[in-house]
Amino acid sequence: MKRNIIHILLSLLAFVSCTSEQVEPTHASASLHLEGLSRAGAASPMAIDEDLAVVVYDSDGKKYADYPAGTIPRKIILQPGAFTLHVYTQNQETWTTANNGLGEACYYGTAQVEMEHDAVTYLNMQVPMVNYAVTLTLPPLFNELFKSHSLNLTSNSRTVKIQEGQKAYFDAANGGFTYKLEATNTDNNTHSSSSINYKTVENGKLYNLTYYYGTDANSGGLDIEITDNMETEDEVAPL
Repeated sequence: MKRNIIHILLSLLAFVSCTSEQVEPTHASASLHLEGLSRAGAASPMAIDEDLAVVVYDSDGKKYADYPAGTIPRKIILQPGAFTLHVYTQNQETWTTANNGLGEACYYGTAQVEMEHDAVTYLNMQVPMVNYAVTLTLPPLFNELFKSHSLNLTSNSRTVKIQEGQKAYFDAANGGFTYKLEATNTDNNTHSSSSINYKTVENGKLYNLTYYYGTDANSGGLDIEITDNMETEDEVAPL
């Protein structure tokens, strides 16, 4: 009789233990799947760009998760509710001084997602560029006629010099840029154009200052054409 009672008690304990595992409450969760997270114009928009970082904020504006550049997972587990993703390159405060003062491209954007319980939300985001670039193109044989040159670019008290093929970066909020080409020919005569203000600029664009031989006395014998392009020859990211 005692053996039967012990056997029944052990069976009941096993049943209770098994039942507890089945009904144990779990935290409600939702899955955010990042199909693509890249800088605007990237060659692989479906990839997760290793130069981007993400901070996730909940509906109260509190930081929920933080992923520095190179650590963003393909899947992020969140609670049901509304979230805002801040996606950016980590040069927000340093881009103007990078590259020996010429600057570099800077990206920043936000995305809002509404997460549902036990559901998967998909996100494919291209992060916009929040500055613009200026580059220089010179006419054929220019380097045979001139032994040195520089393009002076000024925007909001910041002045940089670039050579042909280089890029300098500025913020459109500063209201455009002023440019002036200076060149010294093989006879050591210096030619300098007048300073010209280019006012209409937009972030995310590349402004190509293309010079060609002309007769405009104000340009030192060189005329100028400015074009803006959304894309460049860069494979990973524009500008």
